[in-house]
Amino acid sequence: MRISCIAFTERGYALAERTAHALSDYAQTGEDDPGWDVSVSRGFGEGKADLRAWTALAWEASDALLFVGAAGIAVRAIAPHVASKASDPAVVVIDEAGRFAVPLLSGHLGGANELAQTVARAAGAIPVITTATDVRGVWAVDTWARCAGLAVSNPEAIKRVSARLLSGGRVALYSDMPISGQPPEGVDIASDRARADIVVSPFAGANAGASVRAAETTGEVVPAGETGKTASVARRAAPAPEPLRLVVPCIVAGIGCRRGACAEAIEEAFLLACGQVGISPSAVREAATIDVKAHEEGLLAFCRARNIPLATYSADELSQVQGSISPSDFVRATVGVDNVCERAALADGGKLIFPKLAHGGVTVAFSKVTIELSFKER
Repeated sequence: MRISCIAFTERGYALAERTAHALSDYAQTGEDDPGWDVSVSRGFGEGKADLRAWTALAWEASDALLFVGAAGIAVRAIAPHVASKASDPAVVVIDEAGRFAVPLLSGHLGGANELAQTVARAAGAIPVITTATDVRGVWAVDTWARCAGLAVSNPEAIKRVSARLLSGGRVALYSDMPISGQPPEGVDIASDRARADIVVSPFAGANAGASVRAAETTGEVVPAGETGKTASVARRAAPAPEPLRLVVPCIVAGIGCRRGACAEAIEEAFLLACGQVGISPSAVREAATIDVKAHEEGLLAFCRARNIPLATYSADELSQVQGSISPSDFVRATVGVDNVCERAALADGGKLIFPKLAHGGVTVAFSKVTIELSFKER
């Protein structure tokens, strides 16, 4: 977790340094978590950082901002940048005496509540948590989503789910992925996606992915261009509110491209494929291709923009992949294997859900891997 910290007095700076050292020594939970990366700046004295410029830079480059000083200073500094709970970084304030650590912004999705508790432990302070679900001991769906690595498609729906739980009501949760552990109090597991208050899925809309899910039960691959169509549904007198949609990163995008293909062309083909199959682009966990494309700048730029890794495989590795493949003599003559995008999508053991789509010198195919989620706290 990248944390940018700023202090406004000598005493505060000394506390910031001690806290940063303590945080750097902590090992965060989660096997893929590299730990804490904390930078400390001076907001006072000779060589002080300009607060407005510091905040703007930290807002874009950091996962969290830690202010050591008055809460009012932090509020005024961050006010021009606040946009959405789905994208804002965590913001925590600790007073210069190290008595209280207060999460100001993104308590759940951004992790500010947990950061405040960790900062408080490091500094010997008291964490001041004010979010209703935490105060009342009610399950916070947005905290669970963050810990499970799920993206939130419609964060405005979080309030409705939390309000029902806080009022003693119940919510129904549907998931395309298995979830282990006992459901939290007030949460029922639903078998009908259409009746769920929370939908955990890589698919974007109410009916998106229906053809894919049906095909998975028959073992058939849905032809490109035939998915993502709106299914006909019976009219309701009062349509149910839009469910909270949590996106599972379980899709591997196999990508082939001609030499020199630009990132824009790859993005266009990728979004076209996403639209046809009905998946959310944020459901894609990685891109995969043949190793001779490992240094294609357009493909690398696409992956950087999407913040996804690029897996590469040799022609021999791809040729050994089993599954329903669309062979091409031209591709075989060019790179040594009869298909790149479908074989690359399948190379990690997933199931092909969307076959090759060719567009503008780019080919895209999708596979889905199974990810087991858990209600247990990490």
